[in-house]
Amino acid sequence: MTTARDTWSGVPRVPALARDAVDGARAQRTATLTLLVVLATVCFAILVTTGQSAASEARIVEQIDSAGTRLVAISDDGGKAGILATAPHVLAGLSDATWAFGLGVAVDVTNPTLPDGRAAARVIVGDAPADLAITGGRTPQPGEAIAGTGATAALHLGPGLGTIRPIASPGDDVVGVVGTFEATGPLAHLNDVILIAAAPDDVTSLRYVYVMADDVAVIDRLETILRTSTPTLDVNALTVETPAGAIALRDVIAGRLGAASRQRMAVVMGVGAAIIAVTIASATASRRRDFGRRRALGATRSALVATTLAQSSLGALAGITLGTLAGVATLAATTGSLPSWRFVAGVAGLALLLTLATATPIAAHAAHRDPLRILRVP
Repeated sequence: MTTARDTWSGVPRVPALARDAVDGARAQRTATLTLLVVLATVCFAILVTTGQSAASEARIVEQIDSAGTRLVAISDDGGKAGILATAPHVLAGLSDATWAFGLGVAVDVTNPTLPDGRAAARVIVGDAPADLAITGGRTPQPGEAIAGTGATAALHLGPGLGTIRPIASPGDDVVGVVGTFEATGPLAHLNDVILIAAAPDDVTSLRYVYVMADDVAVIDRLETILRTSTPTLDVNALTVETPAGAIALRDVIAGRLGAASRQRMAVVMGVGAAIIAVTIASATASRRRDFGRRRALGATRSALVATTLAQSSLGALAGITLGTLAGVATLAATTGSLPSWRFVAGVAGLALLLTLATATPIAAHAAHRDPLRILRVP
């Protein structure tokens, strides 16, 4: 038979600690229910306020990122750098790059059938990204062209498309236009351009190379790599442009939204901590004679602290689970968007740590009281 002395002498075994925590939680139902309600309210309030702000911040940052905060442009403004046609393939293989493509020198072209219109044409080397979406026809093969929406109208290209010819060299062979595209985001200016597909071996040099970074955080590192790794005849003549203004705006918006969210979370956590402290202090005060008997039977102070924390954790875990589920369900029903699972898990973990951090000094104070004074009969 297991006696109280066997259970509480020294450090109790985990099963004994768990049984005692459950028995204590049942015996002090008011304190347990109070912890449950408080932790559920804390998690629910944080998720429906700070969680909604976190989801909104993520959407805003994503929209800013899609608008060009990750695009790096390499240009040969003076025509002296001599960017090699192999540059897009080399740069697309960088670990920090998502894709890369290059454009050649602009050439004015016209539609031989209706020569009153004109547009600019550039050769394109590399795979066209998703921001250059084919809207009609097909993807061009080397020697074929696709027209942006603006260039299509300017050259009077019909549904079956047609051909283009350089204005400065009317005797050159015409190029067939086999499709149309619509550029979005930072590449929207290409809607007024004809893009002629070309193999690297057929191009002498490029005037621009566009590189999309995997993440905003690697922009600075990628810029440094591009300044030294771009295949070119004169690397000092290159101009590397990063969206510094857009990145600064992104950081400001994210910082302000994050600061406001953290302030609301701190207020909710502070109020919750105060209520938790009062609840646990009241619960431990009502058990002071029980603690005194256990200390007299040989229980260590650490054992008393452990059982108090375990008992407090039971109500806290139930409240955290209930509040988290209710908060996530409310956000899904009212806003249709949810914060990341990391944020939800972080809120739950922080609430549990708040409970333990609040309960520890109270439990330690109760465990260090003199059992003889507690059990003394007046």
